[in-house]
Amino acid sequence: MTSNGVPVEIRPFIGAEADEAELRRCHELFVANTQRTFPGFPPQPFASFAARMRSERSLQLGLRSAWVAREGGSVIGFATVLYSEHASPDLAVPRAYVDEAHRRRGIGTALLREIVADARARGRTTLCHEQIRIGSEGEGWVRALGFVDTQNRSWQMLHVASVDPALWDVAVPAGFRLVRWADAAPDDLVAAFAKARNAIADAPTGDSSYREPEWTVERVREVEARIRAGGDELRFVVAVHQDTGDVAALTGLRLDPRRVDLCWQRDTAVVGGHRGRGLGRAVKAAMMRWLVADIPELGRVITNTAAENAYMIRVNEQIGYVHYADIGVFEASVEQVDAALEMPAAIPGPRRESASEEEPVG
Repeated sequence: MTSNGVPVEIRPFIGAEADEAELRRCHELFVANTQRTFPGFPPQPFASFAARMRSERSLQLGLRSAWVAREGGSVIGFATVLYSEHASPDLAVPRAYVDEAHRRRGIGTALLREIVADARARGRTTLCHEQIRIGSEGEGWVRALGFVDTQNRSWQMLHVASVDPALWDVAVPAGFRLVRWADAAPDDLVAAFAKARNAIADAPTGDSSYREPEWTVERVREVEARIRAGGDELRFVVAVHQDTGDVAALTGLRLDPRRVDLCWQRDTAVVGGHRGRGLGRAVKAAMMRWLVADIPELGRVITNTAAENAYMIRVNEQIGYVHYADIGVFEASVEQVDAALEMPAAIPGPRRESASEEEPVG
């Protein structure tokens, strides 16, 4: 393609073969996008970003394809698409970033065309932008392409230095004991843990196409190995019912050793039949006590909850989380987006299409 008479090259990005200069330029675009869309959000360090981009797999979802847009030898945009391997086999998750000085030139559209072609070749039928800030320019861009809002989510952030640690002094309900681990679930609990993780499927999903796959012992071990291979650490706190040995509640978190300013809270679930006892608050409070004891320099923890999940939002508030952003999950069929891309006049220029390399779930 050409833009303003200057050739713009769109080509596949193979992270394992990328030189540091190219990775640093992509990181600059990524950080600039995050700071514009999410002011005050701690930027992902280069080492963490580069480690993820060099891998052909996302730690959270699965396979990744990527492209860069170059003009005169300089990277002016890049895009990725993630493919879940365990759930929602029709789904592809696109992300695109364009230098602010080069927007409204069709570069974001060209990158999206590559994503559409790749998704179609892999048999995917639906594109899902899962981190669009409501009210941002990115929302206008995806709506112009025919994406519709399938779920609203609340991002909440805990500023460690601003929270009274007394909020984390939460007693364990009678009849339960807490167990915690890093890296891998204990052998004597892994089956009960896998069973309990399926309770996350009870969380509201709106009209989103994404569905949690079934958790099994095999899948637990596979995910643990994947996270470990990527250099991150998983931490879990669970509440075990003393009479039965069942895992009644759980909360998980993924730590990136390359950054200590922020970490993402992951799944929290309370198994049906054990709800209403305060177990969700107990495991989350225990997680915070563990984190601040181990990582005194930890700055913030962020979590992501369905906007209609008033119970979990309230639990988060009780241990110090405050509202940070309203996020929309937007979906459209591959064919619908492809058709929209053939009518560029209807698209209001490449915008801030994405938020973060992370895939928070909370």
